[in-house]
Amino acid sequence: MVRPRNINRVKKEIEVRDWEQEEFESRTQIKQAAQAVKDLGIQISELTDTEIKKMDLPAKFTDAIFLLKSMDKGPALKRQKLFIGKMLRQDEPLIIEIKEKLAKVEAKIKQQNSHFHKLEQWRDRMILEGDSILNEFLSLYPQADRQQLRQWIRNAKKEAAQEKAPKSAREMFKYLRSLEW
Repeated sequence: MVRPRNINRVKKEIEVRDWEQEEFESRTQIKQAAQAVKDLGIQISELTDTEIKKMDLPAKFTDAIFLLKSMDKGPALKRQKLFIGKMLRQDEPLIIEIKEKLAKVEAKIKQQNSHFHKLEQWRDRMILEGDSILNEFLSLYPQADRQQLRQWIRNAKKEAAQEKAPKSAREMFKYLRSLEW
């Protein structure tokens, strides 16, 4: 039986404020902001070691992050996450710096992904359409090896017809990726 008080009850979304903001209206907002800061630390720990080193963060903080990355499951992992959140809350300018650097890292990742998608589209178009697209591609990348690309295109078409693994298409994508990067 449905109780009348629960009908059409909607839980409204509450905006999580930044920790750097001084004014909170309730203890719940303080806790949510602290959780967001802790999540920021966890997000940093999910980056690769080289990306973390490139961010040029304080040594004490990076040591705590690397320790978190090396831990297995268990209560110590939870305590380390809480410790990282506490470190961040005590150093508010560091939070701002980390947010800016994470935004740059995410923008770079998006740029690389879009570039890879373009290369995948070129590869797929070359396999489907053949020489006309190959000529267009070679006008953009004159350093590319026409003979090798044509061989990969022929082999990829054969593999697709025989329903084999797309070995030639993968090799072709690696070659396309090496042209620019």
